[in-house]
Amino acid sequence: MSLARTIAWRYLRRPTDALVSAVGAVSVFGLIIGVMALVISMALMTGYRGDLQQKLLGGNAEIFVYSINGPISDKSGLLGIVRATPGVGEAAPVLFQHALVTTERNTTGSEVMLKGIEPSRARTTPMLAKIVGARGAFDTPERERGVAVGKYLATKLGVQPGASISITVPTDNGGSFMPRSASFVVTNVFDTGFYEFDARWLFIDLAEAEQLLDERGSANLLEVKLAPGASLDDVTRAIQQRTKHRYAVSDWRDMNRQLFSMLKIQQLVLFIVIGLIVFVSTFNIVSTLIMTVHEKRKEIGILSSMGAESWLVRRIFLWYGTMVGVAGTAAGVILGVSICWIITRFHLVSFPPEIAEVYFVSSIPFVTRPLELSAISAFSIAVSFVATVIPSMRAARMLAVEALRHE
Repeated sequence: MSLARTIAWRYLRRPTDALVSAVGAVSVFGLIIGVMALVISMALMTGYRGDLQQKLLGGNAEIFVYSINGPISDKSGLLGIVRATPGVGEAAPVLFQHALVTTERNTTGSEVMLKGIEPSRARTTPMLAKIVGARGAFDTPERERGVAVGKYLATKLGVQPGASISITVPTDNGGSFMPRSASFVVTNVFDTGFYEFDARWLFIDLAEAEQLLDERGSANLLEVKLAPGASLDDVTRAIQQRTKHRYAVSDWRDMNRQLFSMLKIQQLVLFIVIGLIVFVSTFNIVSTLIMTVHEKRKEIGILSSMGAESWLVRRIFLWYGTMVGVAGTAAGVILGVSICWIITRFHLVSFPPEIAEVYFVSSIPFVTRPLELSAISAFSIAVSFVATVIPSMRAARMLAVEALRHE
């Protein structure tokens, strides 16, 4: 250990003045609070963005292939082309349609989004497994048509498993949209944690959707999931080329670009705003150093009279401030990571339906990533180091005669 670092550590560990000791403790505590707040805020935004992306992909897919002129009539042919594309892990047809659902308690009806899916997909998609339910199919023991309803929508409709609901959809009948209705039995009330699904969506068997919409053997969308390690951009271009651009091909980023761009901007702004807390806390470090220089003027004078050059004195206080910064940063990071783990482990941040409607999710995990923790630590230590420059230069300019005059 160098002489400057040894002396700085002794000053930090054994302050001789109670006031300097108290101010030093406050400076470290302020830095801890600032770093902790920065860690928690970054973990909040990272967890929210990651959880939202995971649920969007879990309930849908990475790539969407659809016809802009209506339903996909040659569903089997298109499926064969897409599934043969390198990088495609799974491709499945779905039917979307706005619908009106009525129950005994909700006779006026509620507008929902109806989605017909293949129940077999639940074996490979965890979120669809929640939607389809443990039975693995929409059929009831009496072979009635089944429907899966989200928990918030089920509360609104006043239904539970075994209840009957009526679904009405518009169909194109010779250019006029005539409504078609059918009764379904609720086979599962699901809770995905994704408010959009849990409050506005109904899921039924694809075959039942084709019959209800009078679109037998067709679909209006293909959902494509990537194979592990496949490139989203490469697979998208390959599908476009193989289908000879007869179908529109887009990915989940195109459909949610504005939302995730906004979240990235919010995270950057939050880092700057919360980072100001760390910046302000460094003023306490400056105050501590100035008071320490005043307290240690006798020792500085003795070192100077013994031949210590100004650069040694400057390094002593640079090391002093850096140690304060490192200690405060380390404690803040550890405390912030611990709080994030507790919040995530016990689901302490969850929202009621009216708030979940705004944020799309009913709870948020706080996710800490090594890269972000490294950036926060580097920023905090760098700011702390800069705060030591002026006090250390002031100590280095102190003359031995002036330092010992009043001793």
